[in-house]
Amino acid sequence: MKIVTFWGGLGNQIFEYAYYLWLKEQNPTEKIYAYYPSIGLSDHNGLEINKRFDVVLPPTSPLANFIGKIFFNANRILRRVKLPLVCTCTQSNERYDSIFHCDYWQDKRYISGSFNLNYNIGTIEKQNEDVLQIIKKENAVAIHVRRGDYMTTGNISTYGGICTEEYYFKAIAYIEKNIDNPHYIFFSDDPDYVKSHYSFANMTVVDWNKGEKSIFDMYLMSQCKFMILANSTFSYWAARFNKKAEIICCPNKWTNDNEPNIILDNWIKIK
Repeated sequence: MKIVTFWGGLGNQIFEYAYYLWLKEQNPTEKIYAYYPSIGLSDHNGLEINKRFDVVLPPTSPLANFIGKIFFNANRILRRVKLPLVCTCTQSNERYDSIFHCDYWQDKRYISGSFNLNYNIGTIEKQNEDVLQIIKKENAVAIHVRRGDYMTTGNISTYGGICTEEYYFKAIAYIEKNIDNPHYIFFSDDPDYVKSHYSFANMTVVDWNKGEKSIFDMYLMSQCKFMILANSTFSYWAARFNKKAEIICCPNKWTNDNEPNIILDNWIKIK
């Protein structure tokens, strides 16, 4: 018996699902359950992956929930006092025989080459359909600007200072050197910031996909032929699920510590 924790936002949940499939392949005869901690899913839109994609999540059970709750809460305390976690497999300790598995699993080794998820987004509203038509007809460049929780005291030391204005303008310069007549489509959790800091003749700011509708931002990004990513798992998976992309620009590092091995070889790293 093994238990995989699903927590964090949608991008992290996709990494966790990829890890679950990897773990299942490594342990074909073992029963694998999931633990879905409410506190670990409360910062964004809750458990989303099964609503936005065609996936079959691992089952849960009273025993798995009981064990998961004990380990998850105990480990939260142990992390604060910087002590080893209890009976838990993480990326750093790689104790795959453990009963409890709890991390974001941001590493290419847990993602099979054929890994792909099909969107389950239902009806596309007119505003998004209009953007989709631009994407189909023009040299659309998706630009993801992540701010929001990245600007908080708890996160800025990890994620801050990477996708700066300098990064975006360098990436835009690379795009303009390699394609004609780009149409920049900005996706951001801070559209007012985007409107006040970027101005192009051919530019669209998608500012209406809020909350549970944010999946449409990921979907639209994944339809663009050109992409400039934030150091965010959200635009990361939009790029991984993009079957049409010709150029994908990304920061040359993802975080300021514990650098995850997730950038693909054919992506253009911008310093």
